[in-house]
Amino acid sequence: MTISKKIIGSYVVVLALLVLVTSVAFYALNQTQATYNRFLNVDERLLEAANELRSVTFAQQTYVRGMLLYPELHQVNQGLLEANDRQFKLIFERMRGLTDTAQNDLLEDLETLQQQLEQAQQQAVRLALEKKTEEAIAYTIKEFRPRSIALIEKAKRFYEQQAKLLEKGRIELAEKVNSYTLTLIIAALFAIIVGLTIATHLSRAITRELRENIAQLSSSSAEILATTTQVASSAAETAAAVSETTATVEEVKQTAQHASQKAKYVSDSAQKASNVSQAGRRSVEEALHVMHRIREQMGSIAESIVQLSEQSHAIGQIIATVNDLAEQSNLLAVNAAIEAARAGEQGKSFGVVAHEIRSLAEQSKQATGQVRTILGDIQKATNVAVLATEQGNKAVEAGVKQSSETDEAIRLLSASINEAAQAATQIAASSHQQMVGMDQVAVAMNNIKEASEQNVAGTRQAELAAQGLHQMGVRLRLLVGGKDFHTD
Repeated sequence: MTISKKIIGSYVVVLALLVLVTSVAFYALNQTQATYNRFLNVDERLLEAANELRSVTFAQQTYVRGMLLYPELHQVNQGLLEANDRQFKLIFERMRGLTDTAQNDLLEDLETLQQQLEQAQQQAVRLALEKKTEEAIAYTIKEFRPRSIALIEKAKRFYEQQAKLLEKGRIELAEKVNSYTLTLIIAALFAIIVGLTIATHLSRAITRELRENIAQLSSSSAEILATTTQVASSAAETAAAVSETTATVEEVKQTAQHASQKAKYVSDSAQKASNVSQAGRRSVEEALHVMHRIREQMGSIAESIVQLSEQSHAIGQIIATVNDLAEQSNLLAVNAAIEAARAGEQGKSFGVVAHEIRSLAEQSKQATGQVRTILGDIQKATNVAVLATEQGNKAVEAGVKQSSETDEAIRLLSASINEAAQAATQIAASSHQQMVGMDQVAVAMNNIKEASEQNVAGTRQAELAAQGLHQMGVRLRLLVGGKDFHTD
């Protein structure tokens, strides 16, 4: 059963006892009031009616005597007698309404005597009105007076009897009041004893339960306090770790920004290398086209050896052109070697190609020198022109082959450089995305840091609340247990 139910049950019992005591007191008060009202409304009024009956009877004697002694006042006394008769009737009506069955016989005797007295009065009055004064006096002395005295005596006995009943009723009322008072005192003492017993039992039961619950509350609050202290310490350590992580993330963010910038620079460089490779490829294609033209021209020389001397001047121009091409190829090879060295590991193959191109340019210069020698020889001796033409065709074929290989190598190098440029572009995009992600991570870590700080503050508040709860439990234990309990 819960404490509230026990308290409610105890209050119900105490209230029931109070209702019982109140009911007894109310009953005793009603009985006392009823008896007192009977004294006032019945017994006292009966005593008054008995006194009035005696007074009216004495007045009747006086009025009859006046009828006999004062003839001149007959009408006045007769009117007074009639009023007196009505007074008799009113008194008897009031007495009949107040008396009970035990008093009806006495009241009937009084009414019988009054009726007889009224008859004697009427007879005496009649004789006095007939001027028979002596007979009226004699009848009054003989009949009216004894009956009047008897009615007075009867009314006196009624008064005395009613006075005895009134005194007896007062004694009984006093005894009832004493009995009711004693009963009320006993009921009150019983209610007090029962209430004290219930209060003692309830206090013990509630105190015992409160001690158990408060002990459990104190133990739980101590555990909660220890747990909240640990949580607060852990939250503080977590907040410090989050702060360090936030600083680290900020450093990583700065590193990511630098990496993104470097990746962009590499992407731009790769794009420039791709453009240069495209230009080199176009130059090689042009050289290859020139070599094809040389081969065609050498064929024409072979076919038109007769016209060789006439076209020696044109051959000199072609040799100059080839020499220029060799110079340009040499310059292109130097630039390609520089770009290959700048490209690093990915430019090694391109450096080999540049070296080959340079070798080809040197060979082209050598071939030009040979052509010049051959031209001199042609000019000196036409008879050896065929041999020189064949050697020229072979040199041209070799140049075409070298140019084709160079074109293929430059095409592969251009494709590699394009792939490298695309990869660098992707790396730059990835670096940018990584930097954006690091920004988001930095924002998230700042949010986590703020949440950790709020968590630390909330944990501190919980720790303070747990301390307050623990102190409240200790105070309750002191209030309930007294010396049986001690603070932790």
